[in-house]
Amino acid sequence: WGMGRSGQLGLGRLVPTPLRETKMMVPMLLVENALGGAAAVLVAAGGEHTLAVTIAGSLWVWGLGSHGQLGLGDLDNRLVPTLVGEEAFEGLQVLTVACSTAHTLTVTKDGALWTFGRGRDGRLGQRDEGDRLVPTRINAQHFCNAKIVSVAAGHSHSAAVTEEGALYIFGGGARKGCPNYRIPVHTPVSPRLLQGTRAGRCGYAISNPVRTPIAPHMLQGARVGRCVLSPLHALAFAMGARVGR
Repeated sequence: WGMGRSGQLGLGRLVPTPLRETKMMVPMLLVENALGGAAAVLVAAGGEHTLAVTIAGSLWVWGLGSHGQLGLGDLDNRLVPTLVGEEAFEGLQVLTVACSTAHTLTVTKDGALWTFGRGRDGRLGQRDEGDRLVPTRINAQHFCNAKIVSVAAGHSHSAAVTEEGALYIFGGGARKGCPNYRIPVHTPVSPRLLQGTRAGRCGYAISNPVRTPIAPHMLQGARVGRCVLSPLHALAFAMGARVGR
């Protein structure tokens, strides 16, 4: 249910305009066998695209594909759930996913992190700002060869947690040129370290994008259980420590 103008509801059609008629006000069941007859164990909703992972570890996507965030190798929208082929992940099962306005993160059974979609500000962690139309693995060396167990996606930044509880972040550290937006103060960075510097949502007193995964220095040594992101800030839940935000 909700807005369906780009097919993100997976109902096989665009919900018509005008705006007041573009929303499904009650839950609608997807057609039988929408996910190949498999049960869904995890779903994620981006700005205008949707993901589902089945019990077999398959990834199904639908909705807006304008930056390749569906991982299907093109920029087309999909009005119904569409399978991302196993070859896209080298035959590995998908364990967990996260998505935001225009990018997607997936973790496979071997603990590898794959990203695709819009790459602006380095939010894909691929050392550049280029878009990716298909799932692209991030080099495990960026995570000290540790396995990834959890991911989160903000508007222009991303986060990943390893099985040891280490938190890595990448993407935009501040949003420039946008009216009515404030630079968020993100503390894992201690306020005493800021000294008047603008703080970024990637946990550093910087405003430039971070294009490869790095660990916020104020959290090093803490075991992070989970990280969640909103469009403009982050929360890390660290065991034996207070919440950083």
